[in-house]
Parts: sequence; C-alpha cells; structure tokens
Amino acid sequence: MDINKKMIPCDCQNKACKEFAGCCFTATEVVTTDGGGDIHLMFVGQGAGKDEDINMNPRNQMRQPFVGKAGAYLRNIIKFLWDGGLIFNVAISNSVRFHPLDAGGKDRAPTQGELDDCIHLLNRDIDMIKPKTLVALGMSTSNALVPETTGAIMGKIAGLSYLYKEIKTVPLYHPSFLTRNYGKFTADQRGEYHVRCVEVLRKLAVEALGSRG
Repeated sequence: MDINKKMIPCDCQNKACKEFAGCCFTATEVVTTDGGGDIHLMFVGQGAGKDEDINMNPRNQMRQPFVGKAGAYLRNIIKFLWDGGLIFNVAISNSVRFHPLDAGGKDRAPTQGELDDCIHLLNRDIDMIKPKTLVALGMSTSNALVPETTGAIMGKIAGLSYLYKEIKTVPLYHPSFLTRNYGKFTADQRGEYHVRCVEVLRKLAVEALGSRG
C-alpha cells in the first residue's frame, strides 16, 4: 500500500492574537493511500501538544500534528484498521494551531476566544480537503464544532452524528484520554473506551467509503 502525505501549512497573520509570537503554527496533515482520492475521515483535535510545538520539539520541522503519545495512539488505530483491510484516506488537524498552556505552564483547553481566532484556518482547510466525515476529538473540539454538545459528557455523545459546515461530524474520545487509560496502543486491547473508538471509526470509514459525491 502506497502512503502519500502532504501538509497544509498554517499561514496565520493574526498578530493581534496574544499567542502569535510563540505560536507553533501547526499544519494540517493529509494522508492518502494507493493513489489518493477522497478524504474519508478528518480528525480535529483541540490544540497542538508539546511534541507538536516546534519551539519545544525542533525536530518537528514539518509542523506535523499529533506526533506525541496521543498521536501515536490515533495513528496506530488508523493503521490497525488499514491492516484489517479497511483502506481509507485521512486528514489530521487541530482547532487551534498553538500549544495552550495555563499560567503554571500546564496543558489546558483553548478558550472560546482562542477558538474563534483560529477557526478560520480550520474552515479553510475543511473547505480545501472536503472530507466525507469530521471526527471531533475531545469535548473542547466537539463543543466548538457542535455547540449543542455543550454541557454533555463524551460518554453520551461519542459516535453520534451532527453537522458542521453541512458535513457529518462525530464526537469521539480524544486519544490523550485513551493513553491515560491504557498507555500505548495494543492490537489486543479490550478496554471499553478503546473498543468503542475503534468500532466507531470502523463504522465511519465503511460509511465514508460507500458514499458517493
């Protein structure tokens, strides 16, 4: 199976944003298999992690999203489905393109203002990629793309279908949540959250592969 990758760079010029000077400008990654075609699933995380931040990880010169532990878990689920014969194309991005930190230097969810500052970049990439399905990873992203999920818990909405920009949008557990519960991905993992994520993604990929137009 041939795998082709390309990056859509973040070219934000919003110098009024308080994060601009230290922004890592994480790209959107597009991965196509066996010659390309439609993007079946587009994963949207909440914000760049420390391994994605070029200021913290100079090795990530491509500004690739989801390259840390959570990224490895997500990518291994995708590979697991590929290895099972379900070959689909993906894109991977974030709601905000910097690494959100609190005053103490700990990871935090982006604020609504920060989401508003970055959403035009995500919208541009979605319009360019035209995915069959959006997968909103975690509550922050789910709330940003699907406001009606605000106040819900992921256990109630994971796998349900909504619309964003007239595209089927499905909330799902963030892979960082899976790493906290299970550590590294294993093919024989039978944990409840892991199994639910795999089965939701399997179903979405099958549906996207079967769709036309």
